[in-house]
Amino acid sequence: MSSVRRVLLTFALGTALGAGPAIAAPAMAKPWDDDRDHDRSTSLAAVLSGRGVVDEDRDTNGWGTVSLQVRPDRGQVCFTYFVRGVEDPENINVYVGRRGDPNSDADIVAELRDSGSWGSGCRQVGPRTAWAMVRSPGRYNVQVDGEDGAIRGQLRWNDQDHDW
Repeated sequence: MSSVRRVLLTFALGTALGAGPAIAAPAMAKPWDDDRDHDRSTSLAAVLSGRGVVDEDRDTNGWGTVSLQVRPDRGQVCFTYFVRGVEDPENINVYVGRRGDPNSDADIVAELRDSGSWGSGCRQVGPRTAWAMVRSPGRYNVQVDGEDGAIRGQLRWNDQDHDW
């Protein structure tokens, strides 16, 4: 008997015995239903400087770092950041935007903080946005505005599962 017939016969027999839902269940599972990925977070990071800022004043003396823990199952982004050399840092936001794309208010994914040179916390972004950030972090950037201009950095994976 050919392997195709064997597979079809096994499926037909399983369906006749009521195993149809058991066979289809794994195919219908959500990506985060796997126990190994339950409550798993992905670490993303960005180094901020004036070089990445597009169509705005750049702060040439400012720099900083941002570390994000993205939890797609909860639609949550937790963050820690600090900036140095930026006069009155404000509007610390995550934007949809590749390297070279200008940022606008319509592109804001998460407003991390209103002001401050360091901070931490968590924000809700929704499961779809969180999954998109995990899959393609280079499509997102973090920007901090200041009196003398802005600093910005593209997000990247920051864990052992991905290469910089």
